[in-house]
Amino acid sequence: MLILSLSGPVNAAFENIELMAGPAGMGSAYSAATQDTSALIWNPAGLARLPTPEIGISYMDLHGVLGYSFVGMAHPIRSGQTVGAALLNSSDVEGISQERIVMLSSAIRIWKRLHIGINAKYFSTSVNLEQMPLGRGTGWGTDLGIQYELITEIVRIGIVLPNLFSNLSYRRLGEITSKGTYNESLLREWRVGAAVSVNFDSGAPDRKMDAVLAAFEIANGVPLIGCEYRSGIRYGEFALRLGWRFGDGLTAGFGYQRGNIGLDYAFVNERYGLQTSLFSVRLFY
Repeated sequence: MLILSLSGPVNAAFENIELMAGPAGMGSAYSAATQDTSALIWNPAGLARLPTPEIGISYMDLHGVLGYSFVGMAHPIRSGQTVGAALLNSSDVEGISQERIVMLSSAIRIWKRLHIGINAKYFSTSVNLEQMPLGRGTGWGTDLGIQYELITEIVRIGIVLPNLFSNLSYRRLGEITSKGTYNESLLREWRVGAAVSVNFDSGAPDRKMDAVLAAFEIANGVPLIGCEYRSGIRYGEFALRLGWRFGDGLTAGFGYQRGNIGLDYAFVNERYGLQTSLFSVRLFY
């Protein structure tokens, strides 16, 4: 998040912060793999493959200065069709700047292997100085996502176009002239990725099938790679993740799921200037 400037355009306002620890631990190479509430951020088309209703919660603290939070919910209406909603919020510890995104999502399987999803987003931002409001901003945006299964349940590709269409309007409080207002569009982004998932028998009678997920992605020209090993036992399911962002470096993480709750952690190196950690909780109902 960048502090809003009211003297000229700020194309990096509402920066696309990639929350949810599971994908972050895999180097952010997740547009083809996502099929849970992380799809609200990573690729809305993945919601169409959501097997059960889910709530996702995530939090990230940047250097003790900025805090980012995410709360999302997704609910399958029928097989291959899901709706969702999310709230993303960011603010600094001094209360100078705050940004909020309210998101409504819908995804559908339009062919037996093809899924498409759309996010509709409402933006709001404010800037304050010593508890005095200086300016406000509001706007809207849309994301488009596609997932296609080349080989059912094994090989998928994903395409995401965040901020395909958008418009933001900023206003300096106390000024009614044209100099106190301006409009801008968010920077259009793109992601193209592929994921391969393989299940294999663990050989133990009390364990579920283990799974390996490998993913490769190019996000705005930057290569990303990631992998996940998932192993299930009668006491729950464990996941280990590793990734690499070319230009930013290593990511890693782990997860544990039992019953109707899943916990995830990710370590991200240099993605946001310094090392940081993400935490996520997923609830199934």
